[in-house]
Amino acid sequence: MKWIADSIENSPPSIIGKLLSIASEYKDVISLAIGEPDLDTPEHIIEAGIDALKTKYTHYTSNFGFLELREAIAEKLDKENDFKVDPKNEIIVTCGAGAAIDLFMRTVLNPGDEVIVQDPGYFNYIYVSAFLDAKVVPLHVKEENEFSLKPEDLEEKITEKTKLLIINSPANPTGSVIPEKDLRKIADIAIENDLLVLTDEIYEKLIYDEKHFSIASIPEMKERCVLINGFSKAYAMTGWRVGYAAGNREIINKMGVIGAYTTICAPAVSQKAAISALKGNQECVEEMRKEYDKRRRYIVKRLNEIGIPTVMPKGAFYAFPNISQYGNSEKVWKLFLEKANVSTTPGTAFGRYGEGYLRFSYANSLENIEKALNNIEKVVKNV
Repeated sequence: MKWIADSIENSPPSIIGKLLSIASEYKDVISLAIGEPDLDTPEHIIEAGIDALKTKYTHYTSNFGFLELREAIAEKLDKENDFKVDPKNEIIVTCGAGAAIDLFMRTVLNPGDEVIVQDPGYFNYIYVSAFLDAKVVPLHVKEENEFSLKPEDLEEKITEKTKLLIINSPANPTGSVIPEKDLRKIADIAIENDLLVLTDEIYEKLIYDEKHFSIASIPEMKERCVLINGFSKAYAMTGWRVGYAAGNREIINKMGVIGAYTTICAPAVSQKAAISALKGNQECVEEMRKEYDKRRRYIVKRLNEIGIPTVMPKGAFYAFPNISQYGNSEKVWKLFLEKANVSTTPGTAFGRYGEGYLRFSYANSLENIEKALNNIEKVVKNV
């Protein structure tokens, strides 16, 4: 008897799992691999979580989340993103943004549907699509365009089977930001071709040189768009597991149906902490953004000085240097791990067009980043 479903058996091999396993065997490694804030959850959010525990918020909530949290999210989306949604019917709180992505894709995709994703891009989109027997269509985001998705490249990828376009801006792994003018053109293309759009905006608070613009704010996109966001990156709350989706009422409702029979609800205590995050003082977010910005400027400057060409990222906390002169992604990843004691992530973990690149996370202290780059500089001088 074959126990594993074909869609799982035939999904792409887990490159990231293999590489993390290898990296874990090395001692005293400086990790620039993990996409997680090294900074701590702000104190007032922690206190809100403690208060929630003490006041017995340890039970199930609605599968859509506390209404108070959904109302706070709706207020945030209206004020900051110019995106108006009904908190009772057009928002669902989930166990992190990753769960929101999974619920959304299971709600809308049929086997054989085509899904256009940025490549290099966040690997969850690739794997969840594969688990659902949908076809991933990689859209090459190019270094010469600062890894930003260009509308003219999108048009070339659309077929009669295209159902979904996934946008991630600011983007993992490249740190790219899609300009407003391009997002408006992308919206026009989506409307003209009757495409559904998932906009993943988990890094919206970590943007450095311009203002964030959401494609969901375009009125004509309301019925064909779902926005994903959460608290992990902006508020350093990865372990609290709170995210959300907002948009098309019918889709949100069906996501809630699936959620009721899977994760049930996001943790009540974490939801209470998330309310504090949204309603509390936002200076902590700006302080973290400024700290990441210092690291961003340092890491890009040093990499370019070392002789590793690196585009200045405009958002998130990743740099995506071109290491092709030293070998392919996996070879250079292993070289830096073995000779420099530095763990990064090969670009190939993020799609075929990630070959020739590494992802460096600067969600680590400036001191550790400096040590890592000093080690790498010594190694590349001898290559």
